[in-house]
Amino acid sequence: MDEMEQYRELFLAEAMEHLQALNQYLVELENNPENLEIINLIFRSAHTLKGSARTVGFDHISNLTHHMEDILDYLREGKIPVTSEIMDLLFECLDALETMVNEIEEGITETSVDVDSIVEKIKKLKEKYLSGAGVETKPKEEKKEDTTPTTKEEKEEEKKEPEKEPSKKTKIKVILKNPTTTLKVKKVEKVPTTSEEEEVKKPKNLEEILEQMSKSVEVLSIIAEALEYSELKTVLKKIEELVKKVMDDSIVFTKSVMEALKCSLDAMEKIAKTVEEGKDLSNIGVDLSELSDILDKALATKSKEEVSEKVEEYEVTLDHTKFKIEEYGERIKELFEKGHKLYHLKAKTTEDCALKCATLLMVLNTVKKIGEVLDTIPKEEVLKEGEGGDELEILFLSDKPMEEIQKELDAISEIEYIAISPVDIELKVEEEEVEEVKEEEKKGEKEEKKVDEDLQDAYKVEVIIDEECLLKSVRAYMVIKELEDLGEIVKVEPSLEMIQKGEFKDTKVTIYLITNREPDDIKEAVLNIPEIKEVYVEPPKYMEGVETKKTEPKPQQKEEDKKKKETPAKKAPKATTTTKKSSTVQTVRVNIEKLDKLMNLVGELVINRANFAQIAEKYDIKELHNAVNRLNMLITELQEEVMAMRMIPVSFIFNRFPRTVRDLAKALNKEVELIIEGSDIELDRTVLDELAEPLTHIIRNAIDHGIEPPEEREKLGKPRKGKLILKAVRERNHVLIIVEDDGRGIDPEVIKRKAIEKGLITEEEAKRMSDQEAINLIFLPGFSTAEKVSDVSGRGVGMDVVKTKIESLGGSVTVYSEKGKGTRVVLQLPLTMAIVLALLIRLKDQVYAIPLTSVLDVTHVKREEIKNIEGQDAILYRGDILPVVWLKDILNFPWVDEEEPDEIYIVVIERNKGKLGVVVDDVIGREEIVVKPLQGILKNIQGFAGATILGDGRVAFILDLNNV
Repeated sequence: MDEMEQYRELFLAEAMEHLQALNQYLVELENNPENLEIINLIFRSAHTLKGSARTVGFDHISNLTHHMEDILDYLREGKIPVTSEIMDLLFECLDALETMVNEIEEGITETSVDVDSIVEKIKKLKEKYLSGAGVETKPKEEKKEDTTPTTKEEKEEEKKEPEKEPSKKTKIKVILKNPTTTLKVKKVEKVPTTSEEEEVKKPKNLEEILEQMSKSVEVLSIIAEALEYSELKTVLKKIEELVKKVMDDSIVFTKSVMEALKCSLDAMEKIAKTVEEGKDLSNIGVDLSELSDILDKALATKSKEEVSEKVEEYEVTLDHTKFKIEEYGERIKELFEKGHKLYHLKAKTTEDCALKCATLLMVLNTVKKIGEVLDTIPKEEVLKEGEGGDELEILFLSDKPMEEIQKELDAISEIEYIAISPVDIELKVEEEEVEEVKEEEKKGEKEEKKVDEDLQDAYKVEVIIDEECLLKSVRAYMVIKELEDLGEIVKVEPSLEMIQKGEFKDTKVTIYLITNREPDDIKEAVLNIPEIKEVYVEPPKYMEGVETKKTEPKPQQKEEDKKKKETPAKKAPKATTTTKKSSTVQTVRVNIEKLDKLMNLVGELVINRANFAQIAEKYDIKELHNAVNRLNMLITELQEEVMAMRMIPVSFIFNRFPRTVRDLAKALNKEVELIIEGSDIELDRTVLDELAEPLTHIIRNAIDHGIEPPEEREKLGKPRKGKLILKAVRERNHVLIIVEDDGRGIDPEVIKRKAIEKGLITEEEAKRMSDQEAINLIFLPGFSTAEKVSDVSGRGVGMDVVKTKIESLGGSVTVYSEKGKGTRVVLQLPLTMAIVLALLIRLKDQVYAIPLTSVLDVTHVKREEIKNIEGQDAILYRGDILPVVWLKDILNFPWVDEEEPDEIYIVVIERNKGKLGVVVDDVIGREEIVVKPLQGILKNIQGFAGATILGDGRVAFILDLNNV
């Protein structure tokens, strides 16, 4: 496997996990729209996925995820509310990402996803919610990378407020001249106005041109920076700004804009050609000054929408005494000197506003952009927790005119009114020799101290990457991901952002890691990554002098370890926790093909174990018996370990269904609550992989046919929201997967009528049928109760597919239903399909295997005890009539005139239709067998579930008696 293939597999494994998490989180967010923590989880997953995609060169994925982040960022900042429209768009983005990841897995280089179309939808939605609200809608590339810091140092840096001027040794006294203000306020609605310059038609290939220009600007900016060509840098920044505005559709596309784009494109082509030919950039043949003027004219073009007023008046009283204005005297004086004024704002949401706190947060965020907020009632934290009510009051400073502030705020929807009044105060400066340390400075010092403390508690891990490594950023990223599993990363040098952008070209990366693992564990984890030349682990400061066990992977490390041992010992209060062996579970990703190969090899060992047992029995040598017993124990242990490795929690499949239920319920205008239980129950991967399709059919049926529309449920006295339970239960050597709904249930009479109409049964057969037998008709091919075919169901292939698939896995399906109460579908599945216990039986000279999970008992009866009742052979078994069939009849063995033995062996099995006795010639005994699937023409033969190889080398067919 080449290097890029390894990176691709690492990305795919991580991407699948993040996509599954995003699916789950988005469904949770839709159910709990005011839960900011869920939005943060979604953002982190999306951000990590974007970074991983960009690191390995999947730009189409990182591009879409980046735009998806914009929406998520606005959601968590409260700038836009969680609506069904927003959720539909996020789910569309997720579906597109899943498609693109699947295409990468299949080796498809060109994606079929129309990324540009989805990005356009995102832009339009941002414009719809943010236009005119004083929020720029242009992309926030540079800001975005720092939104989710990975290291503690970055987190602390993000929290710091901008530094402010040191306080003077004076005391500012604030005198409030007007304790209250009563005023009439206006409610403003947007009325679009046109630009002064006429809009022109956009070229068809404009998007393609803009994308090309954006890439060219990026490349040429790097060249201009390297050459310190300031005039060219200024022009390129203007081109970049214009391109972004046109891409965001935030300005009118006029003749001036078109001319500026054309001139810019021509200029960049000339510059690129000059660079390519190695000529001096001072002779590029472009008048940069003239181009700058053209760009200025284009950038001065008005935005597509401005706001005019439609007035509605309210009388509002603002009580300024609610705020402790005197506490902000010094800051007020400082900004008053710069032309700012003090304002008091009061906002109230409309009664029908669904997300009042989120809407008020939008008001607060807008005010933060146009001034400095001193205080709020209620506090911002209360609003973020969704407990702030429908009113918000803000005390803030701004240098903008009140009319402009009002204009920006009035564009926010679902607001009853926004009242703003200047606060009339007088400031008196009183000289006072006092030593005052600002709260911000204290906070900054505290945070810096916290980072320093964290670094003192952290291992310093220096990793040297091989100089021959082609993708050093990818290798550094793999090291970071590996160390994240061992503890908490405090700091990365160079920054994680640089590594994710692919800008890391050096061979050394330093990571500060807080962990309770030993240095040996850290070194071993990193050295397992290919193309890592050396690793140095320096213990935390408090561990200096504490002796720990060292590994010696490199000669240089020996010297360092030796020096550290010679250092005088210091007190180490935390040393006990560090030198103690960690109990943290470590995991490693393994290609599933390798696991399958390992399972096949274990299967061969099991076959050979049986062979050795037969040889030992034949020659009856004590030493050979002992050797075989030891080998048997080792093989059994190895088999159990490999089987355990193949076991996966059913949550792997179950977690897909919240999204499925959400989409189906929405499509059918139904309200459904999905309850998942027992998701930690484990199943063999082979069984689990085949389970998704049957469960999807069952869940579709439950929602489409079972659960009633909300109005109908209310009339029946049921809750509007239907309940759908998906659970797993462990039962001996089986796992039961149960899908249960509280819908209308199955009406046996309707089933019979439909079956007669389709010619599947006769009226006479219908009369003789019990209710349970009638319900089982749903498994017949082509059966459906739907009146018309829809996108969801009605084609009559659902439950037939379920039965066929589950039985091919060695399981069974049972349906229980009560009219008007609901339906319960139970899938009984074996824990594993690879190695199973079987009962070996003989028919003539051929050996067959029956899975022991189907066998209830083995009995023998005299020939005359078998009676024929209405054409069916049967015996009296434990007080009940037991139907009996002859295995030779099932397998179409010819009957030969030969003397039947006095006693006949009967194997009693459990199947879908009840108990059954199977007559065999002889019972050999119980044995573990390796299941081999049938291929070619044998695959479709009824009655066989597979084959196995016996200890003596003979092939034995595994019988499937479910449909006998």
